[in-house]
Amino acid sequence: MKIALALSLALNLLILGLVGGALLSFGPPGGGDDPRLRTLGLGPFALALEREDRDAMRGRLDGEALRADRRAIGAALAELRGALLAEPFDRAAAEAALARARGATEALQGRGHAALLDQIGTMSAPERAALAERLERALRRMGGRGGGDR
Repeated sequence: MKIALALSLALNLLILGLVGGALLSFGPPGGGDDPRLRTLGLGPFALALEREDRDAMRGRLDGEALRADRRAIGAALAELRGALLAEPFDRAAAEAALARARGATEALQGRGHAALLDQIGTMSAPERAALAERLERALRRMGGRGGGDR
C-alpha cells in the first residue's frame, strides 16, 4: 500500500508539473527564465541565454515533435495511473509505463540539447564567454549548484 501511495503521489506531482508547464508554455514576456526551455532539460540555460538566443532556439525546435513527445509522456502517465489502480498492483505494467515516460522525456531533452548546441555553435568566442558568465550567475541564483571551485 505504501508503494502505491508513493507512486500515486509521484504521478500527481508529475501531472501537476506537466499542467503547470503547459500553462506557462508561452514563457516570460521580457526575458529571464523560460519554462519551455527548462522542460527540455536546459535548466540554468533557460536563465543564462539572451532573449534573442532563446527565440532562435525555439525557432530551431520542431513543435510537432515536441508535442508528440509530450503526448507520449502523458499517455505513459495515464498507463501508470491504470497500473496504480489495478488490484492487485501490476508492477510490470507500472514499470513499462515509467520506461515509456522516461524514453519520451529523454527524446524531449535530446531535442532541447541539440537545439542548445546548435545555438551555441552560432556564437562568437566573446558571446560564448558572456554566456558562460551568465550561466555561472544563474547557477549561483539557483542555489550554488555547479558554481565551480570558488
